[in-house]
Amino acid sequence: MILTPESRIKEYTDNGWWNSDTLYSLFIEACSESGSKEALVDAPNRELFTNSKPRRLSFLDVQKEVDNYASILFELGFRKDDKIILQLPNIVELAILYIAMSKLGIIISPVPVQYGKYELEKIIHDINPKGYIGIGIFNGKNFTKDIYPAFNKDHTLLSIGAAEGFVDLSTFPTKNNDDEIDAYLKVMDYSSNDILTICWTSGTTGTPKGVPRSHNLWGTMARAAYHLANTQKGDILLNPFPLVNMASIGGFLFNWLICQGKLIQHHPFDLQIYLNQMAEEKVNYTIAAPAIMNMLLNNKTLFENLDLTNLRSIGCGGAPLSEWMVETFQNEHDITIQNIFGSNEGMSLFSTRDDVEDPALRAVYFPRFGVEGFEWNNPISKTIKTKLIDLETNEEITKAELPGELLIAGSTVFDGYWNAPEANIEVFDDQGFFRTGDMFEISSDQTNNKFYKYCGRCKDLIIRGGMNISPEELDYLLISHPSILDVAVTGYDDELLGEKVGVVAVLQEGAELELKDITAFLQELGIAKYKFPEDIKIIKDLPRNPVGKVLRRNLKDLF
Repeated sequence: MILTPESRIKEYTDNGWWNSDTLYSLFIEACSESGSKEALVDAPNRELFTNSKPRRLSFLDVQKEVDNYASILFELGFRKDDKIILQLPNIVELAILYIAMSKLGIIISPVPVQYGKYELEKIIHDINPKGYIGIGIFNGKNFTKDIYPAFNKDHTLLSIGAAEGFVDLSTFPTKNNDDEIDAYLKVMDYSSNDILTICWTSGTTGTPKGVPRSHNLWGTMARAAYHLANTQKGDILLNPFPLVNMASIGGFLFNWLICQGKLIQHHPFDLQIYLNQMAEEKVNYTIAAPAIMNMLLNNKTLFENLDLTNLRSIGCGGAPLSEWMVETFQNEHDITIQNIFGSNEGMSLFSTRDDVEDPALRAVYFPRFGVEGFEWNNPISKTIKTKLIDLETNEEITKAELPGELLIAGSTVFDGYWNAPEANIEVFDDQGFFRTGDMFEISSDQTNNKFYKYCGRCKDLIIRGGMNISPEELDYLLISHPSILDVAVTGYDDELLGEKVGVVAVLQEGAELELKDITAFLQELGIAKYKFPEDIKIIKDLPRNPVGKVLRRNLKDLF
């Protein structure tokens, strides 16, 4: 399925920004050149959360399993453009399934393991998937039990490990259908412009929106990540992020195949295991949240017994970086912190050492990619355009230190949300620029106006540990609680997670309400646990502007 207009495909291909590479073709090339090399490795604690032992696989091992999974999916009737929801922790099978589905032209819709029945029902309604792949046992529990009711008899339900009502891919009989598959692939009309994934994002309305991305959209981002990480052939990459978004799919899955190196999986996040993997696996590049990096520096004993001499750089984003943190890692540990700002839609700013040598500047500023008069080393800078606009006048901002919304267009930016024409009208301007919803300003004259500086979000989105949470979605759900008269959800600062979720409620006369009551209420609705509030404040009236809109920013001071 191709959603990109032919004119856009031609322009970007003619410019050399897009090519014929697919995820599967990159994999086949890696197998051909590096087949016997170790390629894919589980976290050492895999058995604790999946009840199955960790695995270490070469490219040829992976190829056998890719072909096996593709054979099973083909036998079960999956074909090009069929959609499968993929919900797995970071185990080697997750990467293998990506490649297997790419081989058959299946559209992958990856979702976090935190998503529950509530979120899945919305996604199922939106994309009408043919199948679902989950995990049988996760953290000692039947993972599929709670989400099973979201599906119906028309869905083919698959699992890694046994689960009632699901086909266990681990024990499915091997099928001798290679000839059938080969014949099918010869006539399958499939290219790098076909959709590979539909990922999901939460907006301020709370409605999950599907973000289709083709192989070329991913490939462009991957090449930018390749440059960001200073990747070299055969590099060892440690991925602690779920394979559901830009940072992990572009930054690790594609990057791994391009460099023909080794992908080390990590899940769930455990700081000590993560650090041990860095040292023991001789990792060259990884990614981490700013709070984690700050915590490492504040606990110097963590570094004392670790050999991190192979670690060249760490990607860091999701929240503003500390100048002290970036400087300390570079000056005292010879580790480069690369500043990342991006989204599933294709918003992409990278502040790397290659473009911004000074670590203090790199922590705060991003190069103004695609702005006339500035040249940068990252190849993505030549394939996109960016600009700032005034939120009230919609006029472009060209002067320093005036905040405005960042807009972006070019080879990384998606073609529009899945089945959402009204939303697409809102998020693209008349020149085709995507409205990111993020506020930046042009740096001062002292830096020759070369950079953007992040100022905050235009929207009331809460980002908790890298996961987006819509406060309006929770408002909508909580207002139906029998004890609540009025309610507003807000984010508040947290040193480790970046933000936590807080509830500010006005109660019905004579009612009482505790945090545990809120949790139980949301749990009954099947809401993902990462959205659960962690504090509650009871007040008499919510602060509102003259037109009745809740002033959420004022609520943060209550926590």
